[in-house]
Amino acid sequence: MENQSRNVAPYAKSAVKLLQGPVFEDQENIWNEVLQYQVEIAQYFEKIALEVIVDKRDGYAYLKQIELDESGSTIGLVRRIPLTYDLTLVCVLLREWLLEFELSDLETVNLYITAKEFRERMEMFFKEKTNDLKFIKELNRHLDQCVDMGFLKLVHKDATSPDEHKYEVKRILKARITTDELSKFKQQLEDELKSV
Repeated sequence: MENQSRNVAPYAKSAVKLLQGPVFEDQENIWNEVLQYQVEIAQYFEKIALEVIVDKRDGYAYLKQIELDESGSTIGLVRRIPLTYDLTLVCVLLREWLLEFELSDLETVNLYITAKEFRERMEMFFKEKTNDLKFIKELNRHLDQCVDMGFLKLVHKDATSPDEHKYEVKRILKARITTDELSKFKQQLEDELKSV
């Protein structure tokens, strides 16, 4: 018996992909399906207290849990993974870099960075805190975690030097770290550095 006789929604594949994580415009078939069936997908997920966020301008879509009451409880379908301090720092600095890029480079579409460029930027930030060199050495692990979360996409892997791995910074970071949150975290970091 073939699947045609079953009542499978035409957007089933994109709905499953959204449950697995963000969908980006470079995933052409899935992205086009999300756009084509956006209303139907939104109605489907709304029934289980999930909101579909689609940003056509920046080319991403993801699921956000709808809060069920004033205390912020949800159905718990989408895992909330708390970020470590170090990983939060990496994400904030990537978000700041993306903001600078968007304000200064109006011709290039995407921001691409290498692990070496990011480490150099981190070293500038930590120039007075030598005990944070351990954090900088662990940078490749943090970058891999950002890839897993969909904040970075590895676009070129250099077999001879991990420093030359090239990443695209995904604009979904803007949805996850707002400019207000960015400002607050930067202020906390500055206060922390002054106290050392």
